[in-house]
Amino acid sequence: MERSGSQKFLLVISIINIILAVFIILSGIAFNLAGGALGASSAANEVASQVTAETGVAVTGGQISFLVVAGGLLMLLDGIVRLVMGILGVRAANDNQKIMPVWVLALASLLISILGIVSNIINGQMGSPSAIGGAIGSIAFSILMFWVANNIKTQAGK
Repeated sequence: MERSGSQKFLLVISIINIILAVFIILSGIAFNLAGGALGASSAANEVASQVTAETGVAVTGGQISFLVVAGGLLMLLDGIVRLVMGILGVRAANDNQKIMPVWVLALASLLISILGIVSNIINGQMGSPSAIGGAIGSIAFSILMFWVANNIKTQAGK
């Protein structure tokens, strides 16, 4: 069976999505390990006292550690959703009748990306160019995946 242009495009972005998901999962694991290590060390208290001195807001080391772990868990969730979405996207690129799970996961990924941006804003991390670029890339990729899945869903008549 001949693939449509949308299915070919879905195959390409699904493979890219799988590769990115592995990096996101590894980063999430690193954040969780760092947050745990930070919570178990006196470095969290040093970071908290520096944050308190700079912002005037009293912060504890446990709160700093919690924020790092929470960010890591959000990254893990995003990576897992993207990995499953990529695998299902490869499957749907071969059979457009199997697009619905990809469509749902693309929507979930978009919502997780928005949560990540809100988390970065709350943590004050949106000032760095890498955070802004990552946020824009995450939202753009999620929108692209949702758009392609929606096109295939429409073509399949679902």
